[in-house]
Amino acid sequence: MVLTGNSRTRFSVQAEFEPSTLSRVLELFAVRGLAYDTMSARKTNDGLQWIELDCRDVEDHHASVLLNKIRQIITVRSARIETTLLAAS
Repeated sequence: MVLTGNSRTRFSVQAEFEPSTLSRVLELFAVRGLAYDTMSARKTNDGLQWIELDCRDVEDHHASVLLNKIRQIITVRSARIETTLLAAS
């Protein structure tokens, strides 16, 4: 369950640096019609890449399913989610 406008879920992904990894991750969001508020991707000095996406109001079940799909991408080494409740405006 999620209260509209009151939560932010961050998806953090560590993967091998491969040109198609970012597009594969983003495709999983697009297929589900899930828009992200912010996205960053960077290559690390050790040849890996970090991808982080912040989304508002993602239901726990949807976040869990999406996390499992991200983990199935062959180049992904680890992925996690963190949901933060935001202060009411």
